[in-house]
Amino acid sequence: MIRTLAFSALALGLTGAAAASSANATAFTLKLETPKAETQQIVADGNLWSCEGDTCTATLNRKKATVRTCQKVAKEIGSFVSFESANNALSESQVGKCNSAAK
Repeated sequence: MIRTLAFSALALGLTGAAAASSANATAFTLKLETPKAETQQIVADGNLWSCEGDTCTATLNRKKATVRTCQKVAKEIGSFVSFESANNALSESQVGKCNSAAK
């Protein structure tokens, strides 16, 4: 009985963490300098990005686009012309800082 209660509490805790995590999930979009020839799935900064043509999208567990995040993404995906979340977009100069980290 104690094991069952402990397991139930653990499962409930994990479910709660997943719900909280998805509550913080935000759509991000970036526009590539050079379009991809074919659709690609790329893992960057621990997130799965779907790239088709000149656009890549992902759902990240953060609210705002930051230079730090886009630099990590640029290391894996390459240079881009814009980087934004559903809540904000980086300026042209900020995107330039991101591209300095591009592969």
